Amino acid sequence: MNEYGLYAVAYAVFLLLFFYLKSYGLRKWLGITLFALGFSSIFMLPPFIAGFDLGIVSTNAIALGAALFFSRARYTA
Repeated sequence: MNEYGLYAVAYAVFLLLFFYLKSYGLRKWLGITLFALGFSSIFMLPPFIAGFDLGIVSTNAIALGAALFFSRARYTA
């Protein structure tokens, strides 16, 4: 899969989770977990595994985790 395809898949997953995940607690803890896993995978894993770019996945996990955490009260009334 080329680089643009990976970006498109990562962005689609980002949008689906950001707009359809509405639980406050789940947004909070999934955000913290994704941020920590994305940040640690940059230092612990090699940049490519079987031709799959893990840098894209890591940066997407960091961005999605931060977005979920900071917008966790979005759907509370």
